[in-house]
Amino acid sequence: MPDYRPGLLATALVPCLWTVVAGPRAEIDLEIRYPPRLAVVSPDSNFLFGSVGSGEATLEIDGNAIPVEPNGAFLAWLPVPEASRGDTAFYRFRVVEGADTVTAAFPIRRPPSGPPPGAASPWTSTYEHERWYRPGDVLRVSIAGEAGAAVDLVAGAERFPLDDTGVLRGSLNRYAGRVDLDRLHRAACAAGDCRTGVDELGREGGSRLAVPLDTVTAWLVARTDGGVTRSPATLRLARFPDPAPRVRLIEAADVVNGQSGVVVGRPTASGPYRWRFPEGTVATVAAVEGDRVGLALGSDLVGWVLAEDVEPTRGDPGTEPGRIFDGRATVDGRVVDFRIGVTRPVPAHVTVTGSRSIRLTLYDAHADIGRLSHGSGTGVVRMDWTQAPGPVVHIDIELEWAIWGTRLTVEQGDARAYEGPERSTPLAAGDAADGAVLRLALRRAPDIDRLSPLRGIRVAVDPGHPGAGSYGPTGLFEGDANLAVARALAALLREAGAEPIMIRDDRSAMGLYERTGRARAADADLLVSIHNNALPDGVRPFERAGTSTFYYHPQSAALARSVQTGMVERIRLADRGVLWGDLAMVREPWMPAILTEGAFMMIPAQEAALRTEEFQTRYARGVLDGIERFLREYGARP
Repeated sequence: MPDYRPGLLATALVPCLWTVVAGPRAEIDLEIRYPPRLAVVSPDSNFLFGSVGSGEATLEIDGNAIPVEPNGAFLAWLPVPEASRGDTAFYRFRVVEGADTVTAAFPIRRPPSGPPPGAASPWTSTYEHERWYRPGDVLRVSIAGEAGAAVDLVAGAERFPLDDTGVLRGSLNRYAGRVDLDRLHRAACAAGDCRTGVDELGREGGSRLAVPLDTVTAWLVARTDGGVTRSPATLRLARFPDPAPRVRLIEAADVVNGQSGVVVGRPTASGPYRWRFPEGTVATVAAVEGDRVGLALGSDLVGWVLAEDVEPTRGDPGTEPGRIFDGRATVDGRVVDFRIGVTRPVPAHVTVTGSRSIRLTLYDAHADIGRLSHGSGTGVVRMDWTQAPGPVVHIDIELEWAIWGTRLTVEQGDARAYEGPERSTPLAAGDAADGAVLRLALRRAPDIDRLSPLRGIRVAVDPGHPGAGSYGPTGLFEGDANLAVARALAALLREAGAEPIMIRDDRSAMGLYERTGRARAADADLLVSIHNNALPDGVRPFERAGTSTFYYHPQSAALARSVQTGMVERIRLADRGVLWGDLAMVREPWMPAILTEGAFMMIPAQEAALRTEEFQTRYARGVLDGIERFLREYGARP
């Protein structure tokens, strides 16, 4: 399955083997691999899968006959039982083979459908939220409570009604409303319900930005026919400092995934990744919610990053937007480096706007550009810039050749060099970036032999997982299936004259950015991450199973389409399409990068096929066909 960003992992990742062995001869072996024992299962219907050890056995779950595959695997889609003992519910299994019978009660947990015994309504006892706010900002409150209640959030003399938005589960309704934070904060403190402290924003173990913060207690008050109940709601609130502070972005260490050299930004506090800010970027803080920091990217645009990826700027960065100076393009082999001077490294983002055109957007910036220099040998056709409201600066570059990859970094150099800086040096750890250079590297395609398009092409082959990874009904681990397909693909690539680079060739766990880092370090021309799929809870699997391919950057879309066609032709499973996807492996921009999902681990027949060399080879050959077709068509362009 794909490498989702933190917080969006599908639920079928964690192996859970729950075994019931029947009788002294152990002729029936019931193995339940999903859901995990005592897992919280929220949907009203969900899948279960595992094995009964033999295709001769019959299986019933909660009285429903479940098909058993010849290898003993099963996949069921059933209503989720309601809790019968506290929050614990049970699936009832009955397996029969010949004269032997096994019955088992398999426990899961269900989210509450009513208040816990003896609890007041609303039964959510605390509501903790950290927020920097300005006058006029609101907090969206959403809680669970018994149906039919009138619910208010009360702070001192202020009362904020919450609307009944309908049934949540069972006898619980959801109550929601928008609360004026300044009114709530002032009222609670006037009533003595706040405790003053300090909020320290930024990286552990270093200097941190300190802002006065109050821990405020308000009250959730519910009125029903049975009377009035009160539950505390705790918020941590700080009035936004004036002037707004500036912070420097430094990617926090990640012992699991490694580091990418960029800090990813989101359009909402918990949304998908959309921006790739290079380390050293200096930005103005626009908002703080919990462990998320919003950066001002324009008059109404905020990019959210993790608080662990920021640190206070050194000295006084001032309050004025950054100034953008002249730029210069230079060439070194397949790479054109465009360097532009800046008074400070403002937030910047690269967008591929066409096959041969690119836009560099600089936020919180004013242009002071007199020259954009490029020679006839750089491959640059033209460069231009636009000052937009925000303030935002757009620099547009048109090239003679199609864009293969991009990389944006903050470096040291002569920011005010006449006609733009010609060279720059990477920032060392801890270096300040005042008077910096933004370096945009643009990579063109490798030389492609039209008769033998794979010859000499360096292909990074990544067998996805471990860590994480899904399991099939009989226990096949996705990481092992991926490795088998990747080895077959590497052998086929080598036979075709390509240079395969195996990112992983054993069962060792590797982080996501460690994988993309290896592809960059090897100067790979293409990156293909091999996976097999799983689904999150609550999605019926039978209609969704098939083959799909993910990409992220525009320069990867044609490769994804071509490989998807090759896999569908060879594997002969349902065509689930080409998808743009926010996945770490395909966010790598230095080369066309895709992630393949050949089959579904949880579908018994597909798991069984993945155990065979014949299917592994068909999967690999489909990917090879797609890569070769993509390169041939690319090489045939004028």
